[in-house]
Amino acid sequence: MVNWTQRFITGIIVGPLVLYAIRSQLTTVFIANLFLFLLHNEYKGLIINILKYNSSDSDRWYIDSMGASWFVRVPTHYFMTVIAINNCQMETHLHLFISILLILFVRILNFLKITDFLQQNEKNIEEKFPKHIVFKRIQMLTFFQVGADILQFMIFVYPLSFVIIVFKYKQAAAINLIWLISSWQTDNGALFIGSMFGKNPFCPKISPNKTWEGVSGGIFLSVFSALILSQVNFLSLITLEALHTKHFLIISLIISAVSIFGDLFESFIKRVADVKDSGKTFPGHGGILDRMDSLCFSAPVVYLYINLFIPNVLEIAQ
Repeated sequence: MVNWTQRFITGIIVGPLVLYAIRSQLTTVFIANLFLFLLHNEYKGLIINILKYNSSDSDRWYIDSMGASWFVRVPTHYFMTVIAINNCQMETHLHLFISILLILFVRILNFLKITDFLQQNEKNIEEKFPKHIVFKRIQMLTFFQVGADILQFMIFVYPLSFVIIVFKYKQAAAINLIWLISSWQTDNGALFIGSMFGKNPFCPKISPNKTWEGVSGGIFLSVFSALILSQVNFLSLITLEALHTKHFLIISLIISAVSIFGDLFESFIKRVADVKDSGKTFPGHGGILDRMDSLCFSAPVVYLYINLFIPNVLEIAQ
């Protein structure tokens, strides 16, 4: 059951801080790194749950060892920081490749460390389990963890680089404002309308509580909020005149559709991990992963739209 009071208070406190922070590239990078740091903790917990549910008790010490590795965070913060420094789309791909290499390097080092430990304790292990089976299972678990790390990076880290790159335009704050508001309002509308009037399941095999009524409510609230934003100057904090109303509406509609898919994907991960919420970072909202899924999925789509359909409207920042 949703605690609407907690949800409202959390939104009143966190929302304005984030909206104000996106005016500057420096504060945006700081917020992105902070959220990704918290997201890593929750994602790690989900992956550990998945691995433990699908492995034997003898494997759990190694699963805990993989989850305890702090160095796997380095590629995330390296990538977000260096993108802000260079602010070049072409170099983004180079740093993406370097970051993935760093992930592989960290996991291989962890694997070698564990195998050295096993070799040193080979006699004790052989008394309980055949050595070749133990090594094979560790190889399998390492391979799965590497895939999970790369998936996390590609879905939750790489997309946020577009929020940083967009600061090459003078209208970056306005674009990020549309992105945030539309994503949040999609979730708020879907939750409120779905809990009040939802009857027809949207995708019950993945998320039984999502309904078509909720999806429709989320899209409506997102587009309606974008319509309001297109007519005001957001208390003079962000200039929006350069973007036509139709672009606000189209972008918000696209964000809503992608956000719903992102939320569905996150629900799939939680369902496999057998948890309801990814965490309790935001009272009334759930974890950081519950807040970031739609934002991460929609950020590249926003950047793609502005480059394809309104490149002449945007001004390059000096």
